[in-house]
Amino acid sequence: MNQERLVRLLQEYFDNTINRDDCIELLRYLKASDTDNIADLISEEMLKLHQGAQPDSFKKHSVLQRIKHDPRFTGEEPLSQIHQPKIVKFYQRKWLKIAAAILFVCTGLGLYVVNHQNQICCQNLAQTQINNAIRPGGNKATLTLSNGQVIVLDTANNGLIANTGKTRVIKSNKAQLVYNATTQSAITPANAPVVYNTLSTPRGGMFQVVLPDGTQVWLNSASSLKFPTTFSGSERRVTLTGEGYFEVAKNKEKPFYVDINHVEVRVLGTHFNIAAYEDDNDITTTLLEGAVQVKNSDQSSTIKPGEQAVVKNDCNAIKVSPANIEKAMAWKNGYFIFGDEDIKSIMKKISRWYDVEVVYSGDFNNIRFGGTFYRSKSIDELLSNLEAIGKINFKIAGRRIIVMK
Repeated sequence: MNQERLVRLLQEYFDNTINRDDCIELLRYLKASDTDNIADLISEEMLKLHQGAQPDSFKKHSVLQRIKHDPRFTGEEPLSQIHQPKIVKFYQRKWLKIAAAILFVCTGLGLYVVNHQNQICCQNLAQTQINNAIRPGGNKATLTLSNGQVIVLDTANNGLIANTGKTRVIKSNKAQLVYNATTQSAITPANAPVVYNTLSTPRGGMFQVVLPDGTQVWLNSASSLKFPTTFSGSERRVTLTGEGYFEVAKNKEKPFYVDINHVEVRVLGTHFNIAAYEDDNDITTTLLEGAVQVKNSDQSSTIKPGEQAVVKNDCNAIKVSPANIEKAMAWKNGYFIFGDEDIKSIMKKISRWYDVEVVYSGDFNNIRFGGTFYRSKSIDELLSNLEAIGKINFKIAGRRIIVMK
């Protein structure tokens, strides 16, 4: 019998697919063959099992049980085969080495499977821990078109991603969206229907958009900007939630408005920042250059560069005061700047950027901090620095930060 046929018959025997005649031929050949060579061949063939589907416990144990109890190995005639030719009795010592070889191989395969599964479990656990690790925020946003289609910008390829009438929406790089309006679409008749898009950043995200008129807007985490795909009529108007920094393209004939809840900011061409998170008590407009008018119900105030206007959510008063420009622009420049700030205000900013939940164990009303930190640093390092400068402790449990004294 050549080796190719022997291998096939052995495999059929192991798989329990061998027919009666082939089984008799195999057993007769095994009787007359060198046991060492057969044992080596069985080892080689069994080792090949792990290259395909994973061997299961049934296959591993069934082979051993067949070797131990198959009457054909002991010379006893199976009751189910009483009409078959009588099989010559084999010596037990010949099959001891074959059984031992199969036992060795199956044990090795069992260890391989267990170790492989343990390795996969460890890898999956490690990957889960990596996926759940608290990382600094990055360039993440979604764009909602007027037809309701939502485009995930952080995974979209650079280039043209949408057409809105005569305006082309282009993702120019990993952090910027550009609306390219043709000359005809930029000068749209006043009675033309207005089509809106909305750019939204999640917690732990930020993004930039260049509007059809050339105005540039940077959105901080957990923010959104609703804007028309073309600016028609005699004004340019957008709606902001959260925080955004604006560099408005100059156009004296068409003033630019930002609506934030009950507050309206009117500009002609200027650079300013608006912080207007719903869970904050204030709406703060900080002016870097140019001039803006902040209007709230029946009151309005004009601020100059280096000033800020603060509107409380629970009253109509507008308070104008000198601004800390560096602090107001810290988020856009990649920093946290805390200037004698209470811990709850600090943790609110941290929770938005690192996308974590914050809970408090104790009273922290009188605890204040100051300092400058990179937003790219790990949250562990940031919290360690806060612990070093104040009587406060933090515990991280999953994506929850517990603040303790």
